[in-house]
Amino acid sequence: MLGLNLVLPLILIIITGNLLRRYGFYEAREIKTLTKTLYWVILPMLLFRTTFTSGREVLTQPNLFIASILAYIATLGFAWLASSRIYHKGKPNTIAVSVMSSMRGNNIYLGFPVVQLAMGETGLHYASLYIAVTIIGYHILSISAAEIAQYGKLSMDTVKKTFKKLAVNPMVISCVLGLLFALIGIDRLPLAIDEAMKLMSQAATAVALIGLGGTLDLSCFANVADMLRRTWEDCFIKLMIHPLLMLLFLNLFPVQHELMQVTVMLSAMPSAVNCFILAREMGMDGDYGADLVASTTVLGAIAIPVWAHVLGLV
Repeated sequence: MLGLNLVLPLILIIITGNLLRRYGFYEAREIKTLTKTLYWVILPMLLFRTTFTSGREVLTQPNLFIASILAYIATLGFAWLASSRIYHKGKPNTIAVSVMSSMRGNNIYLGFPVVQLAMGETGLHYASLYIAVTIIGYHILSISAAEIAQYGKLSMDTVKKTFKKLAVNPMVISCVLGLLFALIGIDRLPLAIDEAMKLMSQAATAVALIGLGGTLDLSCFANVADMLRRTWEDCFIKLMIHPLLMLLFLNLFPVQHELMQVTVMLSAMPSAVNCFILAREMGMDGDYGADLVASTTVLGAIAIPVWAHVLGLV
């Protein structure tokens, strides 16, 4: 019941967005406007505030930093090899989505409730620490790897194009600015600005899930089954391979037991809702990104309890 009780609310919001689109409340251009607002305004506010709040913690956990970076790189490499050589061969835009989504999890909106339910306030503390230590590498590596996968090879020209896009990517800019503000000693943001960012951030998940629902065809179970059939390889990498690699590297670079449990649990979360938003805004296969987010969310109802049991959380 642990996984079902946490994933079901997300699925209900996705279905709501789907029904709104199907019955004419939203048109295609309005869904596009919705996702653009998320990409350029709401999600950057969320990332800036999160990074600023706990940015100084990045200096206190070298083993967590090293293990997470190695796990990210290993996961991205595994996803790129598998998708480019086997199940997405010849489809660079879809390969890019496969690579990016392999390590980007729904950490805050699904992961935090999971660890709080399993571990209480201790879980929330270590979840916040994980976010603070990994958030910059998490975004830069996933977006960079997706850009490289999209071009199909690693070259100086590809690197230049990648960093040029990263330099204007609102997700990366917001993370870097949040960390810089924290490290230069600014204690707090002005109350009005902080509250405005907080309110905007709180809208991120619901708005993103409604937008996601508007892109999916859930009119019959056969469509859902077909979606799972087309995405199961990437679902397996995100929900099983990635947390397994994280567990492996945390054994090589040990951290506190509770921090290890939380880190692996967060790594087992379904693909982040913003994966399909990023895919659309960055010229990748947005439709496949939407399907992958929905599929991992559905299958997360199985994967989350499995990992909670493996980690001794239930």
